[in-house]
Amino acid sequence: MSISDTVGFDHIPGEEHLISCLQKNLHFSVNNKTIKRGRLLLFRKFHYFIQIALLTERGVRENFEIPIPFGVESYSEDGLIYFDYRMKALQVDNLPKIPEKVNSIYFDKILEIQIITNASLVCI
Repeated sequence: MSISDTVGFDHIPGEEHLISCLQKNLHFSVNNKTIKRGRLLLFRKFHYFIQIALLTERGVRENFEIPIPFGVESYSEDGLIYFDYRMKALQVDNLPKIPEKVNSIYFDKILEIQIITNASLVCI
């Protein structure tokens, strides 16, 4: 297990784990709800986001973005990484005022990214 607290401007949080996941089938979930599934083709940092290209189980290339997380926990031996977007993971003395309604599915949650085996691969 490795936990990272701060990252440089050009570093992608969890980059080593994501590199090991290239060409593998991944399951992205928030609160035990699947948000994406597919084979990881590419990833890159773009401003405050990580852009991800997946090949879905239907053979379609799908691109999406996830925000840079406040914290990362990597369990490479289990093929698992957690991107932490919880406010308590944001390490600042004074939190900015948060709007009452936030449209992001990641806000104050943890994104779980896990390698899935062929046995657990199910068409959506």
